[in-house]
Amino acid sequence: MDRIARASTGERRLVFEAAAQRMALAPAIVEKDFWVCYTLDHLFHRSGFAESMVFKGGTSLSKAFGLIERFSEDIDLILDWRLLGYGEDEPWEPRSNSAQERFKADSIERTNAFLADAFAPKLWATLSESLGTEASVRCGAEEETVYFDYPRSYESAGTLDTIKLEIGPMAAWSPSEEAAITPYAADVVPFGPELSTTVRTASPERTFWEKATILHQEANRPEGKAMPRRYSRHYYDMYRLGHSFVLGRAVAQPGLLEQVVRFKEKFYRTPWAKLADARPGTLRLAPPKDRLDELAADYASMRPMLFGGYPSIDEIVAYMVELEETINGLS
Repeated sequence: MDRIARASTGERRLVFEAAAQRMALAPAIVEKDFWVCYTLDHLFHRSGFAESMVFKGGTSLSKAFGLIERFSEDIDLILDWRLLGYGEDEPWEPRSNSAQERFKADSIERTNAFLADAFAPKLWATLSESLGTEASVRCGAEEETVYFDYPRSYESAGTLDTIKLEIGPMAAWSPSEEAAITPYAADVVPFGPELSTTVRTASPERTFWEKATILHQEANRPEGKAMPRRYSRHYYDMYRLGHSFVLGRAVAQPGLLEQVVRFKEKFYRTPWAKLADARPGTLRLAPPKDRLDELAADYASMRPMLFGGYPSIDEIVAYMVELEETINGLS
């Protein structure tokens, strides 16, 4: 990938615009996709942290498995909590609710310190060496975030200005697998195969159940408590996952759902989410009727981030009803 990264702005634009035309995407999106892949390559092959991280989230569904056609601007990473000084099983030790909250605050503090003192400087050094110029890497004002302000060929705003890395220890590692990551630009250059890299990635059946618990939580969201912005992406993702091989793999491993629920109840306790009911027989995936307008508006706002097949919100909601019945029938 260094051949494109070190090319002139004009040369990079030619590559990104050719790929954009082929895919009917904005060149700035193709550009950011390249830098996301470039960053992942450095993280898992040049940073020294490869054995201590797992790639997860929506971007992994798109880039590692081709399961969704949604441009995801962030990189989500699971960090080995042993790097923060915790014992292998220490986070699982029994605690009162207040003690668990103190532990969570301590883990965030340790993570932020690790990112500032070790992770960001190392990423800056390896990117700067590769680019042949000083890279712009900084810790975010938000907790557990690092930003890479990549060399842009286009003027843009918002999410296309930088790559946000969300890095936290409180997520499960297994199951995970090695997956190939390839930028869209690979389709339009003769050295395209050289642009692929491999990344240790959370398996999609785990992500399926993670998404299922998110939708279950949304189904129980208290009246008057607004749905977070862009949360409709989780419904879209579940629609796509349910129409893929992942559904069969997920329902064959109901124990994974139990693991996800146990993890969330331990580290992300939200009483109103009613995660104890997130199991076959009582799982809720379909949004409540009084949330449909809010969900539809949010989904419409995400249209520029979706490419390829575009299911309507009505199709998605109808499928959530069907999928909910299927999973609850496993009990």
